[in-house]
Amino acid sequence: MQANRILVSYAEIALKGRNRADFERALRRHIRQRLRADGLDWPVRQSHQRIYVEVPPAQAARTEEVLELLGQVAGIANYTPVISLSAKRTGQAEGLPSIEPAAEILLEIARRQYREGLRFAVRVNRADKRFPGKSDELGRELGARILQHTDWSQVSLSKPDVTFRVDIYSQGMFVYAEKHPGMGGLPVGTTGHALALLSGGIDSPVAAWTLFKRGCRLDFMHMTASPAQQKLESNSVVMQLARQLSRYGLRCRLHLLPYTHFDLGLMGHNSGYDVVMFRRFMFRTAQALAERIGAAALVAGDSLGQVASQTLENMVSSSRALEMPILRPLVGLDKNEIIDIARRIGTYETSIQPYKDCCALLSGQPKTRSSHEVLERMEREIFPDYPKLIEDTLAEMVTIKYFAGKAVTE
Repeated sequence: MQANRILVSYAEIALKGRNRADFERALRRHIRQRLRADGLDWPVRQSHQRIYVEVPPAQAARTEEVLELLGQVAGIANYTPVISLSAKRTGQAEGLPSIEPAAEILLEIARRQYREGLRFAVRVNRADKRFPGKSDELGRELGARILQHTDWSQVSLSKPDVTFRVDIYSQGMFVYAEKHPGMGGLPVGTTGHALALLSGGIDSPVAAWTLFKRGCRLDFMHMTASPAQQKLESNSVVMQLARQLSRYGLRCRLHLLPYTHFDLGLMGHNSGYDVVMFRRFMFRTAQALAERIGAAALVAGDSLGQVASQTLENMVSSSRALEMPILRPLVGLDKNEIIDIARRIGTYETSIQPYKDCCALLSGQPKTRSSHEVLERMEREIFPDYPKLIEDTLAEMVTIKYFAGKAVTE
């Protein structure tokens, strides 16, 4: 029997107290938007504290596709295809409740899930306390039937490989086994708006994803030699990454800005501080852009000590150039941890494609220690009109819009 609903569970949203309904509405809206973006207009409903997606019988074959899409929605702790039995079918509506309909379905699921050597458990949750029997007793009864009528032979209540579940409510029952882990966190847009600096590397897309997970709506900024030319290269690494990240963030914009005005001003001033000065320029330009688009913070993929520009001293020097906060969600992760996340979210293979990052065009031996005061003095000498430098850079900005993994024109 095919699943006729997908049960969506959340965790952190449940802690939101009086604001909880707002977060639940946002989550339901994002689920609808994510599915509709792929042509799936499936009903998304809520009953009490349960959100579920109805599976239209005519589109049941696309259930696996929907499960994959739900894994891209922030705020979902886990999601589960279930077989929903009505109160009429279970006898609850007539006051003659029976576990038999659930037992029949559970045996069918158990036969389908069987793998030699695996151990199982049965969990029953009686939200409807009027249903006769205790949850543990019902679980033992159903487990005994699985042992008797299927090839399963090993039970483990403490560390099962597969857990079969029956949830009993006044409206009926849910019968299921597999649970898919979700992104967790909070729905995108419920915690604010930030601007993420996006390079062509591994780290910055992961940093952006972690902010999506924390409910932040993001735009992206990238510095390139020619924004107009970059826009024409729809398969460039950065544009692929922005497109991939929009699967999680839904509506995102990629702002392309030139670094050429900075590059021309720096010509002939090789001091070893080029990379740090460039990062300060990039952050200042990002701050000006963030103020223009209404973003409250910047997001960077810095990991402490990973490269010369990311020593503690250089990060402090970069931050002191700004009034706006810089969020660095990867600061305490090592490279392997970051790569693991990149693989999981699908950006790693794109990030390792050949791409010339703008920082790679600067000094080959950057200083690992810098001082804000020293850098400020050098910047006054090299760039006597810094506001104009930023203004000229923003004047050549090109913006590309994305929605749920696709470039859009509206």
